[in-house]
Amino acid sequence: MKTSCLIALLFCACLVCACSDDKPSSDSSGSKCSGKSDDKPARDVDKPDPPDRRDGDENDWPREDDKPEGEHPVRPDNDEPADTPGAERGFKASNQAESDSLDGKEFNSGATYNGGDKLKITQLGFSFAVPSGSICGMPVGSSAIQLRDEGKDMLALLFARTGVTEAEARDMIGNEFDLGAGTDASKMIPVGQISKDGDHLLRRFESTTLVGYAEVLLGKNATVGILTVGVSADADFLKSYRAKVIGGVKFATPGGEKDRVKYQNDLKGKVVKVFKYNSGGGGYGGTSWSSETNMHWHLGSDGHYLYYYQHTGSSSFDSPDATGGHAADTNNNHEGTWSLELTLTGSVLVLRDSKGVIHTQVLGLKDGRLYVDGDEATVGPSDKVR
Repeated sequence: MKTSCLIALLFCACLVCACSDDKPSSDSSGSKCSGKSDDKPARDVDKPDPPDRRDGDENDWPREDDKPEGEHPVRPDNDEPADTPGAERGFKASNQAESDSLDGKEFNSGATYNGGDKLKITQLGFSFAVPSGSICGMPVGSSAIQLRDEGKDMLALLFARTGVTEAEARDMIGNEFDLGAGTDASKMIPVGQISKDGDHLLRRFESTTLVGYAEVLLGKNATVGILTVGVSADADFLKSYRAKVIGGVKFATPGGEKDRVKYQNDLKGKVVKVFKYNSGGGGYGGTSWSSETNMHWHLGSDGHYLYYYQHTGSSSFDSPDATGGHAADTNNNHEGTWSLELTLTGSVLVLRDSKGVIHTQVLGLKDGRLYVDGDEATVGPSDKVR
């Protein structure tokens, strides 16, 4: 495949695919999008489409008595919370100034913008300019803003989130990611170490035929990053393009901060539960199987969280020749600090565990019900944290 055709394919893939949080990837993060994902089985193929991500009023949170029939509590071995300080969020050491307001047009998903346009995302508190000769857009369903110079075989992904610490910014560009075309050329591998220059973090990526240059700019409240991808012959142009976009970023106090704090306060002292059950069988040999998954997020008012995960699966068969079965139980618990943050596509629950691993869950509200990573959840008082 010619490189120019590959770039076009990757650009189309980035327009139609999305990761579940804020990492520069088109694979759905949880691919290691904003942090590591939890060890859980693949989601059920018959699960309904994730809900639209939108805000609701204070009465929109689900009630504990809405829990699905058959839900079972998870009983951890150790109920004692660790002595963990409140959640650190943002990069208060940033030298990036924040203004009271932003200049430019309000960015809208689905619209197309041209070179010279200055765009602002008031909700997250930043603005940027589209380089001359470029087009820019973010179709509904994407997780990053895409830019492309019309005279080059290249693409750029712009991503942003509130409350990013330096450790989280490093995690954003710290792992392999896939642009989504399903080829070796689309799998970008980090090369060398992350370099730091003031509030900027930079890293190079490579695939079998492409190179990429990532840069993250740490603001006090919002953080903005970009990844430029193209052929190695255009390396200087890709680095220049990256610097041009990041150099035009301006910050202001996030317009969504009041709502962010409100919904975060709504979750304090609560437990968010997801319960999933699936079963099947009746085929040849009398085979049957079932599985249960419990996920509990206990969110403390002091910024401390406890997460309990339990997956139980069993199968059996009964035929004239043999009878037998199998059962398995998997647990994956962790604890640390938490906060509710804003991305280009909605709200996420960010967990920073005691081992330094960052976990990100996408939150959604639909018809007064909360969804976590597309799974319907219930919310009620926690018996583990205050």
